[in-house]
Formats: sequence, structure tokens, C-alpha cells
Amino acid sequence: MVLRLARLRPALGWAQPPVRNIVGGAAAGALGLLVVGPPRDLLIGTVHLLSAGLWAGGILAMATLRPPGGWGSAEARELVERFARIALIAFGVTALTGAIQATDRLNDLSDLWTTVYGEVLSLKVVAVLVMMALSLSWRRGMPATRLDAAAAVVVVGLTAVLAAFPM
Repeated sequence: MVLRLARLRPALGWAQPPVRNIVGGAAAGALGLLVVGPPRDLLIGTVHLLSAGLWAGGILAMATLRPPGGWGSAEARELVERFARIALIAFGVTALTGAIQATDRLNDLSDLWTTVYGEVLSLKVVAVLVMMALSLSWRRGMPATRLDAAAAVVVVGLTAVLAAFPM
């Protein structure tokens, strides 16, 4: 997606993630599905994974880039604006489908702190909130790219733990 955004007019030749990152991300996602298996609710789970992949994967891809003139430059801000439009929609879809999945597995609000599943889900929500807060730094031209990428990795890891829970 970031590669496609970089090719829009005006093209941003510097904004092309290394092919090894694209292949590595796709391989990691495929491996995760093989290890954990398909989502329990195939439609909701698939939409959740795809939208999260656009949002968190886009952040990971953007964090690997080094724009000429830094993230405060006009070209970098152009890419951030392009990504922000997609990221906002992808985040909304991810949050909605995640909430639907959570209501399927939690019987009561207290399950968030009285069950292991709920505790892991609560940690994931906190990590997502950290990612949301860090998104503001991208908009201001001073992204904490490594911290945002690390938060995305934590969210993906916690997602894998949640997906491995038995029903």
C-alpha cells in the first residue's frame, strides 16, 4: 500500500519500502495464519486482519523510510497525508471488527480483568491506544517511527496470542 501511495502523482521516488520488508511482512502474515489457523468467524476475522494489516503494516512500512529533508519536509508530509486517509478508515474497520470479536468471547465487562483472555485483550487495547497517540506525531512531522513500529509489533504479537486462545 505504501508503495502504491508513493507512486501517486506527484510520485515520491524515495518512499519505496525495500522489497525484503514487503516479502518479510507477507511471509510473517502467512506463517501466522498457518500457525494459528483461520479466524473463528471467517468473515469478521478476515476483515479484521486485512484492515489491521493496512493500518499497522502501513505504519511498519513507513517507519522504514527515510525521507530526504526528514519527516517535516513537504514530500514527507504528502506521504503522511496520503497514508492518513487510508489509515483512518483501516483503523475504524479494525476497531469495529475487533469489538465484534471481543463481544463474541467476553460474557461480561469484568472478563477484561478476571480472565486471561480479557487481560491480554486489555493489554492489546492499551497498545492500540499508544499507537493512536503516536499517530499524532506523524501528523506533526516528528514521528517516533521506531516507537510506533515497536507498538505495532506488540499489537500484532498480542493479536496472535488472542487468536491462539481456545474458544
